[in-house]
Amino acid sequence: MADICLTESQRAVVEDRGGELLVSAAAGSGKTRVLVERLFDRVDRDGCRLDDFLIITYTRAAAAELRGRIAQELSARLAEDPGNRHLQDQFVRLYRADIKTVDSFCTALLREFVHLLDTGAKHSLTADFRVLDESEAALLRRRVLDRALEAFYAGIEEDPGRAELADSFGFGRDDKRLEALVLDLYDRLQSHPYPEEWLAEQRAVWEHLPQDVGETVWGGSLMAEFRRKAVHWRRLLDRAIEEMGEDPAVERGYAPAFNDVAGQLECMVKLASWDRLGQFPLAFPRLKPVKGESPLKTRCKTLWDMCKKELGAAQRVFFVSSQEVMEDLTATAPAMLALLDLTEAFSADFQEEKARRNVTDFSDQEHFAIRLLLERDGGLTEVGQLVSGRYREVMVDEYQDANEVQESIFQALGRGKLFTVGDVKQSIYRFRLAD
Repeated sequence: MADICLTESQRAVVEDRGGELLVSAAAGSGKTRVLVERLFDRVDRDGCRLDDFLIITYTRAAAAELRGRIAQELSARLAEDPGNRHLQDQFVRLYRADIKTVDSFCTALLREFVHLLDTGAKHSLTADFRVLDESEAALLRRRVLDRALEAFYAGIEEDPGRAELADSFGFGRDDKRLEALVLDLYDRLQSHPYPEEWLAEQRAVWEHLPQDVGETVWGGSLMAEFRRKAVHWRRLLDRAIEEMGEDPAVERGYAPAFNDVAGQLECMVKLASWDRLGQFPLAFPRLKPVKGESPLKTRCKTLWDMCKKELGAAQRVFFVSSQEVMEDLTATAPAMLALLDLTEAFSADFQEEKARRNVTDFSDQEHFAIRLLLERDGGLTEVGQLVSGRYREVMVDEYQDANEVQESIFQALGRGKLFTVGDVKQSIYRFRLAD
């Protein structure tokens, strides 16, 4: 076996067989090396073959480099054990193993099963579809958007929401702002596994606005964020009060004010109303003078000033009453609904035009992969069961680059057998961690 020195933690990752596993470490710490070593550990100990694995990277260059590293490791192991027939067999299997980018995997999946795909368009894709490059996709998108805007303006007199949207973002000779808004919303749609359902959810939000802004998605999010900040600063203030015991002078001067604000924050965390948060008389009393200078005094004074500045700015969001905010949202609702309708019409027309031309873009392929692999209730389709069953393990390198759509694909393929490596600090997804 090749002489590879691994740390105790790395060796534990290599030998782990407990199910889904995310290896978190910073760049240059040997994550890919651990992936390769784990691969060969499974070949050696579990009798696996290299084509039993799906290995995902994020660029073609990285996929080629990884295949090369696996080939080098295989050569090194064969040099030490030239009579090992199992290792000899892996050389043949290496070059048909699925070591791919997400895009290339989705392309291959779609070519194999496109006949089972219902895109919802009048035209059907065939297995000889072509993948648009970015410039082609942008040009086609622009043409379809022009048509969608023409239809939007044609019905503007019958729809007050359209008129308001057009007045807000430019009507007549210059509608670039509206174009940019639609394209931005469309791009955001592509980050959701089920874009049509997300649009429907947003439409329902604007059609049924509640009485209190705190009950809206946005208001609830702002209130939750304020509570998190309040809890965070209260803990810092409490910790600082404990440290003040080291210096009686600082404790006498600063502790009463710190305790006062900590108590106020405890009350604010319990407030369940937008208006009550805005009306709460959060006050920072003056700190008593403390003679002399010390690192503790400096730290406490800096902490106090930062707390006062951040929480003051955070509370100002709630100074506008719930009634005023809801009046603004209600007035905005018709334009927002018109924007959602326009974006949905553009998205459907764009999808239809691509299907008519028998082309896809990269985003299409990821969404089509989800449709092929997953039922809407989260269960695997027959295709999902078939494709998932091809692999003993799904390995993903640079996992922090995964988006929500790709995460759905990985979860479909690697249920109970997903191995990922990346920097967890950059990723929103979490599994059982090993460092």
